[in-house]
Amino acid sequence: MRKSGWRLGRALGAALAAALIAGLVSGAVARLLMRAVALAMGKDGHFSLGVTVGILVVFAVLAVPAAATATARPAISRGGRWATAALTGWACARTGVTDGQAIVLADDGQLPLLAALIVAFAVVVVAHGRLAQQIMRRFARLPYASPGAASGAHPGPHADGPVPETAVAPAGGRDGDPKAVQAGRG
Repeated sequence: MRKSGWRLGRALGAALAAALIAGLVSGAVARLLMRAVALAMGKDGHFSLGVTVGILVVFAVLAVPAAATATARPAISRGGRWATAALTGWACARTGVTDGQAIVLADDGQLPLLAALIVAFAVVVVAHGRLAQQIMRRFARLPYASPGAASGAHPGPHADGPVPETAVAPAGGRDGDPKAVQAGRG
């Protein structure tokens, strides 16, 4: 029971860490794009610390569905990724609607740049969920370490008892043949 508790805690921690990292990266890119849109429209695009932190937190929270479903079956994984994309897209669209009138009334010379920036936002929205899942999958491949291993309280996986026979390779390689090891077949 204790091992499953640690596995669940590790999985939850990895999903939250993946969501946080993906949120920070995607949120930072989105914040830069927001500044580029403001500058393209001739507005003051200064960074405010409070708004920037808020954007990063929102992107981290919105990455949780993708990160939490990263190691599930493919259909569930895709569903989590698209749920993240839908939620992030909705949040970006709600925020972008406030500048919708300014974008529609922009000069003809600004429209190609604004269109490119809007497409870049769409790319960030879709990539946000994929990034969260890629990070989570990398975390899932990390070797498991017991909680006491860092402190020396639990030196390794077989410290509780004898090493199982299946964990020890034969002396001569896979088939027990010492020549197989020298020939690269062991």
